[in-house]
Amino acid sequence: MIKRIWILINGQPIIQKNYVPEGDLVLENFGVIAKSLADEAVPGQLKEEMRGETKLTYAIEASAFFIIASDTQEAGVLEIFLPELIELFFAVFGKEFVENWDGGDISVFKGFGAKIDQLRSSFANRIMTKAGTRRTLDTFSVMELPQRLQNIAYIILDAKTISFKEILAQTNISPEQAVKNIQEILNAGFLYTTKMGNRVFYSVEALSPTIEEARVVTAGSPEKSAVEAPPVTSEELQAVSDTTQPAGLKTEKRDINKGNMPFLIRQIKRDLDRVFDTIINRKALILIINPESDKQNVLLNMMLDTLQCFAPERELKIIDYTEEFIHPQDADIIRINRSLQDYYSNETILDMDNKRVINGISSPYLADLIKTMSNMKHSECVSLLINRIALIEKLAQDWAKIKKLNLPQEDFLVNVRSKHGSEMAAIMDRVAENVYMD
Repeated sequence: MIKRIWILINGQPIIQKNYVPEGDLVLENFGVIAKSLADEAVPGQLKEEMRGETKLTYAIEASAFFIIASDTQEAGVLEIFLPELIELFFAVFGKEFVENWDGGDISVFKGFGAKIDQLRSSFANRIMTKAGTRRTLDTFSVMELPQRLQNIAYIILDAKTISFKEILAQTNISPEQAVKNIQEILNAGFLYTTKMGNRVFYSVEALSPTIEEARVVTAGSPEKSAVEAPPVTSEELQAVSDTTQPAGLKTEKRDINKGNMPFLIRQIKRDLDRVFDTIINRKALILIINPESDKQNVLLNMMLDTLQCFAPERELKIIDYTEEFIHPQDADIIRINRSLQDYYSNETILDMDNKRVINGISSPYLADLIKTMSNMKHSECVSLLINRIALIEKLAQDWAKIKKLNLPQEDFLVNVRSKHGSEMAAIMDRVAENVYMD
């Protein structure tokens, strides 16, 4: 089992998750060991070593040091859990934020502990192929495969352990074709699989608890005793073929004419501009509606149609309802069971049960726009939003182009402020940074 997970930034512990009761002296000694290993760690490498009856797995990335203490027989910590933890951490906080963190208030990291708990739970319930039941993939066996399969086979061989998402990132074939190719390799008797939730990882050999040589970190995807299972079937592969799409995800453009903006404005009397800001900046909005009070999804459908009004020209990725953690990067709107609320301590939450907005960033311009709509019919709100959002996005695109090309900025800013006000300039800049600077 995984007994302890700590994260340090520049030697300062910011997250300390301890799953086994131990005395203060043990934890103090662990802190000393962690700081010592952090000083020796090489960026871009995953390493592990034994300390008595405990295996330590660790890595340093962008000033953040990750260390995991587990039983010596725990397999897959190096290959799967640590890369997942690192990616999840930087997906939430960003490398630039971590590198520039001044070492002050560590409470900004507090909510991430719940995400670690979820990841650990998913890892503990993983399903692994039984050791010795598959052929080991090596260079010679790859050469024996049909040529159409060799590209993916070499990618897996080079990585040793890799997720489906990583395979897609390194090939130019469709997810459907990748599924077929992987299944053919599986049918040939190669590859060990590990399933964590809706994610599948492929290994050239069975994951072992023994110590390995230092490994180069590769980009992963988020989320005790391993349960043995045969190789995954075609149906299972298809279900997880694109690991960027969690279960229940729908990509659709809702009917804005069926929405009810006046209803939403009446229900949420404060901070609705934060919801607007979240959607227009293409950040995840967390939605809470009690399933027991909305069994026919009447309120849910009205809300989704209404929230679409804040993005009238684009499709939204929507999770209608989940009782499992969905990474905020995977969807635009995620309706969750209330028990998951703590997992989203950094995201904007629209709580329709309690008629309030939690978190998010205020925008005076958007707040004034919502105030203007408070006396309008829904159709009038839609017309106004289509016009204003198009204006914001056009200005943001132009502003992003100016910044990327290092063109003179002052004349453009003066023009925007004189025509639309300084509050428009602020939301324009925010949308440019979040949407159009990549």
